[in-house]
Amino acid sequence: MNKELIQSIEVTGKIINNWLPLKIQYDHTPGTVVCIAVNGTAKYLKSFGFSDTEKKIEMNVNAQFRIASMSKMFTAVAILQLQEKGKLRLDDMVIEYISWFKGKNMKTDLSNVTIRQLLSHSSGIFRDGAEQQWVDDMFPMKLDKAVSPKTIVFDNGTTMKYSNYGYALLGLIIEKVSGTSYEKYVTEEIITPLKLKNTLPDLPNEIPKELARGYKRWTPDLIIRELEPNIKANSYASATGFISTAKDLALFLSSLHPDAKKSVLGRESRKTMQQVQSIIDNNQMYGLGLSLENISGQQTYGHGGGFAGYVTKAITHKKDNMQVIVLTNTQSRTAGVVSSSILKLIYTLKGMDATRYIKDDPYSGIYRNRWVDWVHILIGDSLIGFSASENSPVDTCTMYTKKKEHTYINGEGAGFGDAGEHIIFKDIQNGKAQNIKSDGGDMRRIDF
Repeated sequence: MNKELIQSIEVTGKIINNWLPLKIQYDHTPGTVVCIAVNGTAKYLKSFGFSDTEKKIEMNVNAQFRIASMSKMFTAVAILQLQEKGKLRLDDMVIEYISWFKGKNMKTDLSNVTIRQLLSHSSGIFRDGAEQQWVDDMFPMKLDKAVSPKTIVFDNGTTMKYSNYGYALLGLIIEKVSGTSYEKYVTEEIITPLKLKNTLPDLPNEIPKELARGYKRWTPDLIIRELEPNIKANSYASATGFISTAKDLALFLSSLHPDAKKSVLGRESRKTMQQVQSIIDNNQMYGLGLSLENISGQQTYGHGGGFAGYVTKAITHKKDNMQVIVLTNTQSRTAGVVSSSILKLIYTLKGMDATRYIKDDPYSGIYRNRWVDWVHILIGDSLIGFSASENSPVDTCTMYTKKKEHTYINGEGAGFGDAGEHIIFKDIQNGKAQNIKSDGGDMRRIDF
C-alpha cells in the first residue's frame, strides 16, 4: 500500500477533525459521517454533530442514511449482472421488456429507447413526470400511468437528461428478467455476497434503529428544526430507495474498481460502467450508473444522492481505489463540497515533500477572535491556517513557516491582512497552546 497516500490520509484526517465540527454548523447541517477508505477498508472514519438534535444524540459512525440516487449504482450493477448471465443486452429496446412503454412525438418514439440509454440518462425521458413525490412524499406503486408523449423531453441518444423515472423502469426490467422482486434480487445478488450488512434497498416497515433522523433544510425564517418524514420509495426504489452506511458504501464502491479482488461483477463489466456515455461538462460525465468526475485533476467515479432529510456523496479515486464518503442528515451542500475538498486535500498533501503526520502537537486546533474562527494544523515543519467556514481549505489556506519555538511567520510575501507577520502560540497547558498573539488580533483556542 502506498505509504505516502496513507500518511496524507492521516494528515487530512487531522484537518477534518479540526475543520468539520464548526463547518457543519456554518452549513446548518445537524450531523455527518466521513469515511476515507483504501480498497474498501476504512483508514479514517469519524462522525460529527447529531443524529437527533432534540435529544442531543451524537452521530455514530455506524449510522444509516437514505443514500437516494446512490441506489442507481446498485441498479446498474444488477443490469450488468443480468447481461453477463445472457438474460438481456444493454442495447435491447426497453419496450421488449415493458410492453406499455409507448409514446411518440414529432421527433422521436419511446420504442427506440434502449436499456443503455436508461442507464446513462440519455433516453431523453422526463426526470420524474407529473408525480409530486418529492413534495407530497407519495412515491407511486406503479409506473405505467405516467407514460405518454409528454414523457419525451429530448430525442433519445442526443443529450443527457437525468431521469429518476428511467431508473425506476430499470427496476421493472430487473424484475421481469430475473423473475423475482427488485428487492430480493439486489439483496441476494449484491448486498449479501458483498457482506453489506447495513444496506437495504428501501425503507422497511420497521424503521431501523441506526437510521439517522433526517431534518428539513435550514431557512432564514426557521425557528425549530423540523424532521422530514420516513417514507418508502416504492416503485422508485431502484432509483432512490437505498439505505446504507459509510463503511458499506466503501466496500461497495471498492468492488467496482477493475482490479478489485472481490466483486459481484466481471472485470469487463466494471470497466464498462466507467466508460463515458454522457458528457455534462469538462469535469463531469456519466457512465452506466456512475458519475465520472475530474476533481482538480484527479479522476473519480461514484455518485451523490438527495432525499428528504439527507444529502450524500461517495467517490472513488480511479487509480488508487480510494473512497471518500460523506453522509449528512439534512438538505445542505456539505456532502458535495466536503467530499471534493477532502479528495483534493489528500492529493495536495501527498504531493508536498514536507507533509508529515504529527499525532500530538501544541498548535493544531480552532482559534477564535471577534473576526473569524480560524483552524491551524501542523503538517510537519510547516503550519497551515484557514477559516473554519471554508468549503475548500486547500484553496484558501495560509502557509506559515517556523521562525523559532512557538513562533511562525506568514509565508505570504504581499497582500492584505497579516502577510509576512508573526504569530506566537502562548499559554501551553496540557500540551496545547491556549492563545495566539498576532498583530492582526489575538485569538483563543476553542474546543469541540
